[in-house]
Amino acid sequence: MITLGYKTKFDSITRAAAAIGIGLVMVFGGNAPTNVVKIIAILLVLAGVASLIYGLIKSKENGVYQLLLVNAGLDLALGLLLFFNPQWIVGVIVYAIGIILILLGGLQLLVLAGAMSLLGAGFSSLILSICAIVGGAFLLFNPFAINVMSVIAGCFLLVYGVAEIISMFKMSKAKEEFEIRRTAAATNPNAPEIGSSDLTDAKEVSYEKVDEQEYQEDLD
Repeated sequence: MITLGYKTKFDSITRAAAAIGIGLVMVFGGNAPTNVVKIIAILLVLAGVASLIYGLIKSKENGVYQLLLVNAGLDLALGLLLFFNPQWIVGVIVYAIGIILILLGGLQLLVLAGAMSLLGAGFSSLILSICAIVGGAFLLFNPFAINVMSVIAGCFLLVYGVAEIISMFKMSKAKEEFEIRRTAAATNPNAPEIGSSDLTDAKEVSYEKVDEQEYQEDLD
């Protein structure tokens, strides 16, 4: 069963919260593209600070320490540059959201397909994920003004965020069902193995030894 990106509920909650939060800013916030870039910049700065602190804690491990310092420096530098110069990326933010929606929506479809095989869920479970992918493709064409496209991008992010929450619960149930079936297969010795032929109708054949001389007399 494919669980890429859904190992823990924390991953799904993080993606859903980020999508819904940024979506609300783009739909209801003024000057949305600039604000979104600043939000991303703040997240990068926070990630850089976290890496720096963790690197100092792990300072005795030279390899880990140096790698974390490099990551922290890159995150802090990029975050500060974006925060004070958001116009650098404002023009492509809608395209970036479109690409992200296509990638994450595709991941949702892949995971939900595996969950459906275990839970028997209907096609309706995939509708929101498909909408997110279609929305991402639509954003790449960017047919309207940036303000209009920002609102549309925000709406599709909200759709993806809701779909992510639904996928999280579906995947949680699917993993429980998978564990139940695997445990049942391990504890039931009579359960046929996958790929084995069904021999439940086979009958045992008994053989009786016949004396060769008696057999010859019967023939005569």
